[in-house]
Amino acid sequence: MPKQISVVIPVYNVEQYLRQCLDSLGVQGREDVEVILVNDGSTDGSRAICAQYQERYSNVILIDKQNGGLSDARNKGTEAATGEYICYVDSDDWLEPDAINTLYEYAIANDCEIVQGSFYYAFNDYLEHNDRYFKADDAPFVLTREEAMKQLLKNLYVKNFAWGRIYKTSIAKAHPFPFGKYFEDSYWQHLMIHDCKRYGVICKPLYYYRQRPNSISNNLGKRYFDLNQGLESRLLFVHENYPELTELAANRLWMSSFRMSNRGPEMKELFEDINQRYASWFGSDLKRTMLYKLASRDSVLVPLYLFWEKVDLFIHRQPLKRIKISQ
Repeated sequence: MPKQISVVIPVYNVEQYLRQCLDSLGVQGREDVEVILVNDGSTDGSRAICAQYQERYSNVILIDKQNGGLSDARNKGTEAATGEYICYVDSDDWLEPDAINTLYEYAIANDCEIVQGSFYYAFNDYLEHNDRYFKADDAPFVLTREEAMKQLLKNLYVKNFAWGRIYKTSIAKAHPFPFGKYFEDSYWQHLMIHDCKRYGVICKPLYYYRQRPNSISNNLGKRYFDLNQGLESRLLFVHENYPELTELAANRLWMSSFRMSNRGPEMKELFEDINQRYASWFGSDLKRTMLYKLASRDSVLVPLYLFWEKVDLFIHRQPLKRIKISQ
């Protein structure tokens, strides 16, 4: 039977979370779905758990490789995928029951190359859901390529995350993740959207994004530099292919590089370089802000302004919807 979906799961030293992730898929043993586990050189019991699931279920495939990082593991899984659509799942996260079916059925019914669901930030004893832009029970909808690209640049409900959605496998195979980069999705997501005509959005949360202090996303260092490089490559791509969205992409790059400019001389130099090279691309809405005016002049008042901004945000920001987890 032809495969409808390939679920690609990079695995590296996640033995305490892996069974929950795999059990949540709800597709074990299905002939129309393949689960590709890419063991990225794990040194704990993760590989043994993968082997148990491979032995138990005929549709589970185990690939062993030397440690090369998340991007390399995803690429190996993508190369092996034979499904019409591909779904990336991080091995410390988990899914809602029937999440994969929900995404796939909407993609087929609405002729979408990409479909995303909403997600929870999953903490130890509570969940958070961003319901500022739509509610969980709102009707799904479809974006055009241009609308999806604009929403990605706004970074409101279309995010850089590779997980939490399905993609036409033919598109994913055409755009490998960049090797050796952190925040690899910032180099990649806009390329995927560019190759799709219809982008589906399901408002219901289908994915649980685990928050843990020692995860890649929370362990920062060189990662700041890679993120800004990714946003810069995205800006150049957008400028060439979606010139009307250049200001959005440039504003995002400026804000990101500024927020990180106090993380050492290298990041400070990067911000100054971006501020000079792309000044003509920044939008008037950014240039009118007090933060831009102060930062561009390297004013000593910047720290005071940022402190006031944090206080104002604390007072006025609408919090994410919080859900207590029953113990």
